[in-house]
Amino acid sequence: MPKVFIINDSGHDFTPAEEFGELVIMTEGYINKYAVTAMVRAFKPFIDQSSPNDIILQTGPQVMNNIACAMFAAKHGCLNLLIWRALPNEEARYVLRKLSFNRRRNKNVRRKGSD
Repeated sequence: MPKVFIINDSGHDFTPAEEFGELVIMTEGYINKYAVTAMVRAFKPFIDQSSPNDIILQTGPQVMNNIACAMFAAKHGCLNLLIWRALPNEEARYVLRKLSFNRRRNKNVRRKGSD
């Protein structure tokens, strides 16, 4: 079962995300949004133990999301995001989105700007 990494637990109910995997809290409470090096140090043990099938749940300050996602994508060449979706006339729920950054390039294909 994949792990669902919660970037920052600030008191929200994350139980609906349990259907996607084991919930793992990376940080809790107030985080200084300018302390980006501290964020990298806090996230590193979690990213080190992660696998390409694991998921990043988007929560907390945007800069934390950016750093955690960059670290995950740099390690695995992919990014699996769990995003809260709450639309009018629709039941609120998490949606999973997967991105792959590993593109095979054909060396015989000339690309624009590669002159």
